[in-house]
Amino acid sequence: MRWPTASAEHEDTWRRGWLGRGLLLTLDDDIDQIARPLLPDGATLHPDQRRAIRSVVDHDTLVVLPTGSGKTLVYQVAAALLGGVTLVISPTLSLQADQLAGLRESGARAAAVNGNLLPAQRRRVLDDAAAGRLDVLLLTPEQATNDAVLDPLLHADVRLFAVDEAHCVATWGVDFRPHYLALGSVIERLGRPRVLGLTATAPPRTREAVAEGLGVPDMAVVVGNVDRPEIHLSARVTADDDSTEEALLELVETHDTDSGAMLVYAATRRRVDELHEMMTGIGHAVDRYHGGMRTSDRADVLRRFRDGEARLVLATSAFELGIDRADVRQVVHVDPPESLDELWQEIGRAGRDGEPASSVLLTRPGGYGLRRYFASVAGASLGDVYAVVASLRGLRGTQRPAAVAAAAGLSTRRSRSALNLLERAGAVLEERAGVRLSTRAHTETILERVESMRDSLRAMQESEVDLVRRYAETDDCRRRLVLELLGEAHPDPCGRCDSCDAGTSTSATRRPFPLGADVHHASFGDGRIAQYEGDRVVVLFEQDGYRTLDLDLVESEGLLAAR
Repeated sequence: MRWPTASAEHEDTWRRGWLGRGLLLTLDDDIDQIARPLLPDGATLHPDQRRAIRSVVDHDTLVVLPTGSGKTLVYQVAAALLGGVTLVISPTLSLQADQLAGLRESGARAAAVNGNLLPAQRRRVLDDAAAGRLDVLLLTPEQATNDAVLDPLLHADVRLFAVDEAHCVATWGVDFRPHYLALGSVIERLGRPRVLGLTATAPPRTREAVAEGLGVPDMAVVVGNVDRPEIHLSARVTADDDSTEEALLELVETHDTDSGAMLVYAATRRRVDELHEMMTGIGHAVDRYHGGMRTSDRADVLRRFRDGEARLVLATSAFELGIDRADVRQVVHVDPPESLDELWQEIGRAGRDGEPASSVLLTRPGGYGLRRYFASVAGASLGDVYAVVASLRGLRGTQRPAAVAAAAGLSTRRSRSALNLLERAGAVLEERAGVRLSTRAHTETILERVESMRDSLRAMQESEVDLVRRYAETDDCRRRLVLELLGEAHPDPCGRCDSCDAGTSTSATRRPFPLGADVHHASFGDGRIAQYEGDRVVVLFEQDGYRTLDLDLVESEGLLAAR
């Protein structure tokens, strides 16, 4: 099967990317013709998929659709419509391998550049892209920001720049994968092709951060219903590690492996290894997956899981993205995730066949220390920031990021993390030619700005850990807490969580401000209404993160004012 294109009479026009007024009248027909061979027999495009495709034809677009809703199809169809070369940023090699296989099966001329290629292989792939012999090229953020990869692509006819799992721009870009925040400059250097972001989990603040991180603040946003009602939500608070392990074993022993798979997420590699040793020691058939394992061993676990052989997998969040198996019946967390966003993303692995599934969060009073520690050290160190500022002053003028890292004596990852903070603080400007200082302020003044910004970042991340604890310990509707954070108003109990089962959930119809309203607090400054829970309201403040306020005081003392 060859790569599908628009209708024959318009094929050349679509390949040139020209969308004249007359052609828009037949856009839906062309979308259907392109999508038909990519869909399962008898299936049709979901209205949200169609909205997303129509949007990206004309505008830079961020698409937020629930897991299992076919976001990959959006960029496949858009790529065929816009023509030229499409660059797809994929966060993990396993997801990249899956996408590459699917694209080639559909007839696309597709390839990937990653660290597994030899230099000669990489040159050949990049030459093919520049010569128009590829439809789609898959890259990791680190490869996309590598001058040795990007420079040849400046000669390619790049029409679409798609970022899969786009929430990573906001959630990983600050620290864990700092190259995500350099994608905006990559887009500029490529001549501003159409930009498409795709994710299943993005509350309003994350959508804004993604658009800002990609350098396209006016992105159109297409949002579907992110609820997954087929997944039952529950949480248990245990006394200690031993009690958590006992609760996990109870869940494992009562799980019907014939009905589908079970995923167990832990916070660290060490925790995964310890649980794996404990469970195999008492006779359970269990696989494990984390970034510290050999590539071949990880690949084998992925293969076994996708083929249906692995029924129980212990993993870190490295197993989160691109794991597409329809019959995952239960997702268990034995440690609190870093945020409710991450929890929802990982829960979304379950029930993709539409059949009932469940999620269980196991927490213990002392189990939040690691997450609080990670939040407290988020962002580059001031020493790294100072080294980057000093190197920029010494080098003078606009410099490639790699030259800045070398002059600062830092790895490209640490240097990029420092550059990200400096850019957000308004001290560094990233242009097509490279980066440069954008201020004549003294280094001490720049460091003060960066420290203030880093303090706000850490306050935000610590407050996200607090929200996870509220989710774990509440006796109100758990689904409401997550969905309202994601921007969907749900005043009534969901009927599909353990709080609703126990009859302790209440309606949250008392709402002095609508969800998402911009407000001001005399002490905390500007914020936005994020959640309602009974007699409390959660506000996301720009400088202090999430804060929970008593509704009686909000109304009687006028603590919040609309703005």
